[in-house]
Amino acid sequence: QDYNNDSVEKDLISQVYTNAMESLSEDDCSLPQVVALLPLLKRGIGIHHGGLLPILKEIVEILFSEGLIKVLFATETFSIGINMPAKTVVFTNTRKWDGKDFRWVRSGEYIQMSGRAGRRGKDDRGMVIQMVDEKMEPAVCKDMLYGDPDPLNSSYRISYNMLLNMMRVEDVDAEYLLRASFHQYQREKEVPGLLLQAQELEDQASAVTLTTTNDVITQEQTDLVAHYVQVQQQVESTRRKMTTRYIQNPLYIAKFLKTPGRFVEIALEGESYGWGAVVS
Repeated sequence: QDYNNDSVEKDLISQVYTNAMESLSEDDCSLPQVVALLPLLKRGIGIHHGGLLPILKEIVEILFSEGLIKVLFATETFSIGINMPAKTVVFTNTRKWDGKDFRWVRSGEYIQMSGRAGRRGKDDRGMVIQMVDEKMEPAVCKDMLYGDPDPLNSSYRISYNMLLNMMRVEDVDAEYLLRASFHQYQREKEVPGLLLQAQELEDQASAVTLTTTNDVITQEQTDLVAHYVQVQQQVESTRRKMTTRYIQNPLYIAKFLKTPGRFVEIALEGESYGWGAVVS
């Protein structure tokens, strides 16, 4: 079906597509997806998914943003990662493949995708059509429509290379960038809860009393507790001695520092000189 009856728009689509294809090699221009996409675009139909070439996805995004694509078949990546509002959003299925199994669409995914319905300044309201092709329990439907969104957790990880690259750039404070990161914000936000949890555990430990069935602590029980504490202290003392005498002893760790890129903390006679990187 042809959703685009405007010859001017068809010519414009052909020009945009042809100009973009000039950057591809002759072999790439003969790929099936490259050959098959232009006739669909001229009819006002677009497709967008992870299997397309990046340049083809960019063309679809540009044409859709300009209103030259009337019907777009896309995965959730298009609606979640790109701000491309549409007049109507249609869900062709209520389940999706997550790499392991088919599952119901989560509330966060549904809200994000359905939120694309309605173009600012053009539509008074956005239309969302949900096609249900199987039995759905009311609880599942309610959770999909009104459930809590998925938690947003930072995946920010600090690596040696990242720190070294930042330190090589002038006027860049690596510590400030780390403190200003979303990962650090989440960690600092958890501090009050962790302090409260620690205080509750301390209160519980202080309230612990040793009792027997007769509410009398026997000497044998007292000696057993004292022996446990003594063993625990010996274990901690032995661990510290192992760290000082062997793990941190230059005589034993020198052979492990021959690999460039390792970070070491330099200390001499109890005075710390900070961290350094092994370069050779």
